[in-house]
Amino acid sequence: MKLPNLIKPFFITLLALISAAPAFALTGTEIIERSDRAVQGRTQIAEIEITIQTRRWTRTLSMKSFGIRGEKKSFSEILSPKKDAGNRFLLVGDNMWHYVPNLQQTIKISPSMMLQSWMGSDFTNDDIVKESSIVNDYAHEIAGRETVDGHECYRVELIPKPEAVVVWGKIVYYARISDCLPVREDFYSERNELKKQLFCEKFRHMDDRVIPTVYRMQTLSTPDRYTMMEIRSVQFDRTIPESVFSFQNLKRR
Repeated sequence: MKLPNLIKPFFITLLALISAAPAFALTGTEIIERSDRAVQGRTQIAEIEITIQTRRWTRTLSMKSFGIRGEKKSFSEILSPKKDAGNRFLLVGDNMWHYVPNLQQTIKISPSMMLQSWMGSDFTNDDIVKESSIVNDYAHEIAGRETVDGHECYRVELIPKPEAVVVWGKIVYYARISDCLPVREDFYSERNELKKQLFCEKFRHMDDRVIPTVYRMQTLSTPDRYTMMEIRSVQFDRTIPESVFSFQNLKRR
């Protein structure tokens, strides 16, 4: 059957648009799950160095952290410098506590405080203890492909689920097409204002996999400062005793 001459251009244009549309082998959720599983593992034990860099001063902390992916359990302890050593952070379920050794007191961190700065850095309490989950608390939609820092990436938009208690109105997540590892995350307020950016850098082989080993958080309102988190060593999928995630461990002297 021959198409009328007036209709032919429409069908030609439609076919061109269909052929030009990108085909994605993975869904947005599959990309985020692969990325999260790669950098977190089933469990993770890591030694981390955190450097807060401003125009006038630099401050460096070292820390050891333990986490169980998908169970909302994490424990972190600052090891140095001496004046900060012994500060500990415990997350169990939706509850977070901070033990302050100088006061020998335990402070409960309320949900409203999860967006507050962690130890004066550009990371929030939520960033450190990972109270919210990019897999479970957000819906994921692929918004295209983009080259970021030389990496061909999926661009995935993360929108909070109605019942989720999260600190961001939207996250735009850039994951490498080759292995779904994160390259950059853009954090937006509920008013759709870009507030922070996390740059994932220095991809190296650590333990049994390749991961980004440096995470640089930039708060857009303070362009003359940033915070760098570097993974010094990490072990994935090891058994972590339940006693690590206990009040006794949090408050030990």
